[in-house]
Amino acid sequence: MLFIAMCLLIFVISWLPSTDANAQQEAIPIEYFGLHIHRADQGTTWPNVPFGSWRLWDAYVAWADLEPSPGKWDFSRLDRYVAMAELRNVDILLPLANTPEWASARPSEQGSYKPGNASEPASIEDWRRYVRAVGERYKGRIRHYQIWNEINFKQHFSGSTAKLVELACEGSQILKSIDPLNRVVSPAASVGGKDHLGHLDRFLASGGKNCIDIVAHHFYVTNSGPQAMVPFIRGVRNVMRRNGIGQKPLWNTETGWWLANGDGTPDDPMVTGGGWKKIPRESKDNIIFKAFALARSEGVERFYWYAWDNRALGFIEPTTKKTKPIAEKWRSAVNALLGATDLRCIQDVNVWRCDYVASDGVRTQSSWTAEP
Repeated sequence: MLFIAMCLLIFVISWLPSTDANAQQEAIPIEYFGLHIHRADQGTTWPNVPFGSWRLWDAYVAWADLEPSPGKWDFSRLDRYVAMAELRNVDILLPLANTPEWASARPSEQGSYKPGNASEPASIEDWRRYVRAVGERYKGRIRHYQIWNEINFKQHFSGSTAKLVELACEGSQILKSIDPLNRVVSPAASVGGKDHLGHLDRFLASGGKNCIDIVAHHFYVTNSGPQAMVPFIRGVRNVMRRNGIGQKPLWNTETGWWLANGDGTPDDPMVTGGGWKKIPRESKDNIIFKAFALARSEGVERFYWYAWDNRALGFIEPTTKKTKPIAEKWRSAVNALLGATDLRCIQDVNVWRCDYVASDGVRTQSSWTAEP
C-alpha cells in the first residue's frame, strides 16, 4: 500500500507547476503582457490594448539597420521607438543581432534577412563598438538587451556556440559597465526548430550562463492549443536547473498563433503550408487568456506576443489596418490577470483548470477542455 501511495504522489506531483516557479505567487505586472510591433512609426497606429513591454524584433532596428556602413549610424527609427515607449511607460527589450554585410564573417551567406546577417562579425571589435554605441546612447532608457534571435535556425544564426557565448559575454560586460542596472537576456532558441533544448544547454554550459541575467525561449506551438507549451516550458526549466541557474527569470520572447484576417488579404504561405492552427475571427475561445495563464503558472515572467501588425499572426487587418475582433480577447485577458496572485493551473486528463486571486481579492477559476 505504501508503494502504491508513493507512486500516486509522484504522478500527481509530475503534473503540478514547477516548484521553483515562484513568479506565479507575485502580482502579475503589466510588463508581463508583451508585444512585437513591426512598423510603429510607419503605418501602424499604437495598439489600443493594454500591454507593458515591447520587443523590437522585425522592427528594423537591428545592427544592420543601425550601422549600414562602417561608422555611419542611423538611430532615427530607434529614437522614435524609445520616445513612443517612454510616453506610454512601456519597457523595451532590444535584441542585439543581424551583423551588417560589411562586418560579417560570411558576408555572402544567405539567411532570413540580408546576406551576412546570420553570421557572427569577423572582428569582435566591431561588435564591441556596436554594443557600446547603443548602450551609451540609450543609457537609462533601454535596460533590457537580448543577444541574438532563434539560435537553432541557421538562417538566423550560423555561428558556433563558442562564438555566441563570446558575443553574449562581451556584450554583457560592456552594457553593465555603462549601467549596472542593464539586464542581459539570453539568445532564444525556438521549440519550432531542431534541438532547441540542446542549443540552450550548450550555450549555458559553455559559459553563457555567467553572462546573462534572464533566460529566454520561444514557445511556439503552432498547430496546437496553449496547453502544448507546458511541457516545453518545463523542459527549459530542467535545463536551467541542470546548469545551476534555476533561480533566474524565464521569459517567453516570442509566441503567436494564426489569427484569421477578414479584409480579403491573401493568407501568408508561411502559415497555410506550415500546419499552423488558425484562430477564427469570431472565436468564442479565449486562446490569449489560456496562453497567458498557463505560461505564468509555470513561472514565465514575461510573454511577448508576435506580432501586433504581422500579416498572419497580427491583431490588425493587413490592408485596412482595422483592429480585429480578437483584440478584445487580449483586453479581457489582461483585465482578468493584471494584478492577480496565487495563480495555479493544473491538468486533469484533458481538462485544464486555472484559479487565481484577482486584483480585487476575489478567487476566480477558469476551466476548459483541451483539444486533442
